[in-house]
Order: sequence, then structure tokens, then C-alpha cells
Amino acid sequence: PRWGLLTGVRPAKIVNTLLSEGKSDEECLRYLTEKYLVAQHKAELTLKVAKAERRLLAGNEKTDISLYIGIPFCPTRCLYCSFTAYPLKQYEKRVDEYLDAMFKEMEYLAEYAQNFRLKNIYIGGGTPTTLDEHQLARLLSALENHFDFSHLREYTVEAGRPDTITPEKLRVLKSAGVGRVSINPQSMNDTVLAAIGRKHGSADVLRAFDEARQAGFDEINMDLIAGLT
Repeated sequence: PRWGLLTGVRPAKIVNTLLSEGKSDEECLRYLTEKYLVAQHKAELTLKVAKAERRLLAGNEKTDISLYIGIPFCPTRCLYCSFTAYPLKQYEKRVDEYLDAMFKEMEYLAEYAQNFRLKNIYIGGGTPTTLDEHQLARLLSALENHFDFSHLREYTVEAGRPDTITPEKLRVLKSAGVGRVSINPQSMNDTVLAAIGRKHGSADVLRAFDEARQAGFDEINMDLIAGLT
């Protein structure tokens, strides 16, 4: 395999550790190719990504923080999923209860974070857009009420499953100041999508992407899993 013995995600983290220890570019590349059997061109890509990350992180101050909000509900559970995610149909009556508990936690966190600068917000899951537009509006409003957005650089919501995306939800996100959405097909092969438990086809991905563009989103990222063919 071109990535050798590496498993999981974020291979650049290994390189960043080596660079922080004072290792040279050549030593980083040799570590990846000899210890982990990574192909040379993938090792070079990893080094390039690690250096890009370091340039971005160099601008952070000690008081800068990022906030992750987890919404652990999905339309269905994908066959490959190892995340904390629960089928919405089974837990639909608990969603508002979950949000209420989250808002209480926000209050405590906002008080703790008064002397910090919030730079990034990422709402992930699960699939945050399994929430209906009213629940989404409640969540985004609570965030704005509790935290200072004046230093915010990135505001992302993972609208991962195309079958959860509607024009109404996109308008709620855009009006709240969300700048980036994720639309994650994982595969554009309809047979594969059905096999892994997805309740949408490739046409739904294209429809959701077009609707996001129409709602005014210029920044849209998409996840694809290389092993799904």
C-alpha cells in the first residue's frame, strides 16, 4: 500500500512531532519511508501538509480556542461507521432533550472561556442536519448568545448526508453566519451507497450541492472514502 503501515488519519501529526524535535526534512521523509514503509511521493505529500499546518498554527495565540459541537444523530448508521451516532428514527423524541442539555453545558463553557478568543466553530456528528430547521435555528442562536463571534475565522456545519439537506435548513445556516458546509457522498456509486446503508443516491449529492450554492455558500467541502469503489 502507498501509505505503508499507517492506519487511521492525520499522518502529518507524525511529521509535526518530528519537526518539533528538530528533525530535518530528509530525516522526516526517511522516518516515514523506512519505519512505516510509506511510498516516497506520499511521504513528500505528508511533509508538505505538515508544513502547511505549521504555518496556519503559527498565527495562534495562547488565548485562541476552537469549539466543536457534536450532534450524535444520523438518518441511518453507515456500515463502516465507528463514530458516536444514533439512528434518528429510534431517538427522535430525545433530540430536544439532548439540545437542552447541550445549552446548559454551553453556559458553563462560555463562562470559563471569557478570557479566550473563539477562532473556529465546527458542528459535526453524526449529522447535524438531521435536526429540523427549528432545532438548527435554536442551536445556532444559542451559540451566538453565549459566545463572542468577533474573532471568528471559520464557522463550519457538517451537512454530511445529502438526504438531510433542504433549502430551508441551508437558509437557516447561511442567515446565522455559517461560512462552510460539508456535503459528504463518501461514494458516487449508487450500488455502493445502498450496500453501506445510505438512503440516498449520487443524484441527491448533486442536488444538495446545487442547493448549497444557491443558498450562497462559496465554501463547500466533500468527503470521499478511497476504499469504496
